[in-house]
Amino acid sequence: MKIHQIGGLGPDSNIYLIIDEIITLIDAGTGQNFKNVKHNLSKFNLKPSDVGLLINTHCHFDHTGGDWDFVAAGCEVAIHEFEAGLLRDGEQTITMAGSFGRRLEPVEVARELREGDRVKLGELTLQVVHTPGHTQGSISLYEHKRGILFSGDTVFCDGVGRTDLPTSNAKALARSLRKLSALDVESLYPGHGPFVERGGHRCILEAIGLVS
Repeated sequence: MKIHQIGGLGPDSNIYLIIDEIITLIDAGTGQNFKNVKHNLSKFNLKPSDVGLLINTHCHFDHTGGDWDFVAAGCEVAIHEFEAGLLRDGEQTITMAGSFGRRLEPVEVARELREGDRVKLGELTLQVVHTPGHTQGSISLYEHKRGILFSGDTVFCDGVGRTDLPTSNAKALARSLRKLSALDVESLYPGHGPFVERGGHRCILEAIGLVS
């Protein structure tokens, strides 16, 4: 099992590639830099059609706009149940697509995720942690054996996600951060900015200080 960052240019979210029995992406960016993402996949002798699963940490366009390219190549999409309908409908407002001057193309959601669900990729099994605040359906993905957390826009290595957007809630974000602080997190892979492979728990504690 290997984790690689293969996207994050311009307005794109970070895109994480997990090479396991099921080739998996965490988020897909806006889709505007799809050629670059394909190029980065090719460095591992992979094509978009090799990606079996794409997990969105939440519905915002900078994380989901690129879903369509991978669905067209045969990939399945998973997202929290609260936001699955937004992707199926190609909803434009809550997903913030209009803020990027783009349209979110509707995609089918193969799996609606809930708190406590486990997504087995092979060597790695990700536990779904519902972390509302940035959006009502935001999730983080936790692997307890290695202390790995994909945190989306709930917490970054140097801050937290915005709470002034549709379905955002500052109090919910604070609760979500406290929830994450109970986990043994070593490696933190956020939706934007740098990631850390040591000391991820400290980043979460520092974020709590920002919202308390």
